[in-house]
Amino acid sequence: MRIFYLLFLASALGCGKKDTAPENSGKVSGTVRDGAGSPIPGVQIIVDNSIFFNSKLSTKTTSEGNYTLALPKTGSWYAFAVHKVPFNGKTYECYLHPEEPTGFGPEGAVRHFNWKLSGQKASPLTGHYGGTVTVDNFPGLYLETDKIRFTLIPQGSLIDGSKGQTLERYATDGYQILDVPIGRYKITARYNGETLKLRKWNAEDSFATELILDFEPQIAAQCDNCFKLEYNR
Repeated sequence: MRIFYLLFLASALGCGKKDTAPENSGKVSGTVRDGAGSPIPGVQIIVDNSIFFNSKLSTKTTSEGNYTLALPKTGSWYAFAVHKVPFNGKTYECYLHPEEPTGFGPEGAVRHFNWKLSGQKASPLTGHYGGTVTVDNFPGLYLETDKIRFTLIPQGSLIDGSKGQTLERYATDGYQILDVPIGRYKITARYNGETLKLRKWNAEDSFATELILDFEPQIAAQCDNCFKLEYNR
């Protein structure tokens, strides 16, 4: 009888109230919108640990462009939004702009994102939201590349559906045209009043006075959202 009583007591104590403290102490939430203020569904939200590499949480925005993601009890974090967009037969990864780029702790935060086609990326990211055009000379031809004026005329809508504008640009440091909103362009070039001929870099195509430019989502081990061309006389 005594043994039965001890077993009953042990069972009763074992069924006492357990620690029901949640594993998460806070959350990060927000909305994602395009340049016109409309919500963007299906955007990947990445919340990455500021210290431990590749220690991240992820979710996607709802049909209303909202998201919520629970956070662990410890750690410091940054939030990022990556929009994968099919455009002209290619798929681009576009980082969206946070209204507040600073990090946060396990208490959580609100982080809203907007789709910007140009401008400096918010820290801790580097670079620009727009694409990059890399400029090279045909072997044996040496011009002052930073004095070549490039004209880019949009051919249809930009990647977000908005209307593009004609751009007049020079190559920064003589070899890059930076921060061009992603789209399809007709590009021409002039040097000291002379029209130059262009072609896609390292291609076997003939040079021409006009070139259709489609950014590449990635050129392996070189760049993202970029295009490489070379010029000749």
